[in-house]
Amino acid sequence: MTLVHETDVEGVRTFWVDSGRPTLAATLMFRAGMADERLTTSGWLHLLEHLALHGLPRGTLAVNGSVGVLSTTFSMHGPPDQVVAALAQVTRRLADPDLDELERERRVLTAESATRGGPVQRAMGMRYGAQGPGLVSYDDVALGRADAASLIELSRSAFASGNGTLALDGPPPEGLELALPEGPTWPERGAQVMEQPRTAYVEPAGLVLSGTVERTPYSALVPVVVEDALRRRLRDQDGAAYAPYSLYEPVDADRAVVLAGSDVSPATHETLLRTVLELADTLAADGPEPQSLADITAAMRQGFTDPYNVGFLSHRAAAQALRGRPLEQLDELLAELDAVSPETLVPGLATFHDTLMVGAPSGTHEHPALSMVEQPQVTALRKGVRSVNWPADASRMHLVDRVLVVGNDRSAVQYPVDDLAGYLTWEDGARGLVLADGWSFSIVPAAWSGGTDYVARLDQLVPRELHLPQPRTTAPEPPPRHGLVARWSGGLRRTTSARAARALALLLWLLVAAVVVSVMVALAVYYPPGLAPAVVGLLVGLWTSRRKDGA
Repeated sequence: MTLVHETDVEGVRTFWVDSGRPTLAATLMFRAGMADERLTTSGWLHLLEHLALHGLPRGTLAVNGSVGVLSTTFSMHGPPDQVVAALAQVTRRLADPDLDELERERRVLTAESATRGGPVQRAMGMRYGAQGPGLVSYDDVALGRADAASLIELSRSAFASGNGTLALDGPPPEGLELALPEGPTWPERGAQVMEQPRTAYVEPAGLVLSGTVERTPYSALVPVVVEDALRRRLRDQDGAAYAPYSLYEPVDADRAVVLAGSDVSPATHETLLRTVLELADTLAADGPEPQSLADITAAMRQGFTDPYNVGFLSHRAAAQALRGRPLEQLDELLAELDAVSPETLVPGLATFHDTLMVGAPSGTHEHPALSMVEQPQVTALRKGVRSVNWPADASRMHLVDRVLVVGNDRSAVQYPVDDLAGYLTWEDGARGLVLADGWSFSIVPAAWSGGTDYVARLDQLVPRELHLPQPRTTAPEPPPRHGLVARWSGGLRRTTSARAARALALLLWLLVAAVVVSVMVALAVYYPPGLAPAVVGLLVGLWTSRRKDGA
């Protein structure tokens, strides 16, 4: 049965179904997403999307836009004539961006970035670092270096007619105009994994599992199966979770990331990793339980065949066309769904198992099958500038050749300038180094003896194209500077055992007491009565006030 129709609108492949609704829903999508950016251009597609949609008439017209890992979409729904007008206006803006409102939209996106972030974004960053799909975990950090010429060039390439498709839930209306520049489809570049699989890391928002799968007709079912297994075990059986979730996120032409997770009760800390690994082992070996899979496929069939949901077919066809995939009709999708069995899902579940990374709350007991994600360490650092809180804080920072080394007399980590994906800069002098593998370090000059000189040297070493100006409001706060007593007493505690520190502290107080007694005796002998207690009281008062001030 032919439900999805294809036509061409000014060089844009257009797919439509007849939903019978009096309104029209349109989705204009492009094969350009965050994975196609670099850290030094992160947020530029998002900025162009905002500029294209700004000021469109609303009222009975609903409009929205989004930038995903591999695509950017513009959605409209309302009276057909208003949708036609909006598509014409948006495509004209994409072909010739109006940059008069650039600064305002830059501020809007900066405010929006403060509301983003979560376990899914962090999981992508853990796997891919500060590049490709991992850029979803960064907050449009390159907005400050976006200039008019670069944005226009990007817009005319990313939003070209050959790089886009259009999905409609009704026949193309008369007068439909898509004023896009000509250009080819962007290829889907391979996503480079930066972190080894079978690892764990601390995730403050709860449990999150991630693994990669091949993009096959059956792989999109893997996250649903994993979510169902988490729900049955953590919520229905253990009563330790409320809202499991899952997501299927394509990251290149061949692979997708499967993500699944849940909030979890602290009562699970001792057994959580063992539980989820047992679930992953069972799914990889046997696939899902037959009844569980039957429930999942029945729900999917109901969604596919719901006449009020027919618009998804054109949307799916438009997305598949960007990949160079053939048009599929509803009966073909249902045939694929009917062919699903526990055995057909085992290969995808096994790949998910073998590439698994687990984020779990702080306090969760470790598991020997999962190694903790840790930044590579180098030998102890005994050179360079000290922390201003030395000796309580033994941290040092050393710049040798083109490598910044940060650490203490036990271990240190390196930040080679040649491996930087970006260099965040703030007006107050703070700096942020972000390596391609995702590890980062922030420098607040006031936190280091000689920190300003180090920042000046780094500014010269790091290529200008990596400098990323940041809003003043996002600058890292300098750590509090401790007073003399706090620094040295902290250093004493740091360099000695607890018993030795108590003994030295007692000796120090005995010496102070001896000095005070000697002064009192001397004052009592040579000066009028009452002067000695007054002087001692003054000294004690001064000492107490300095202690309260953190001196």
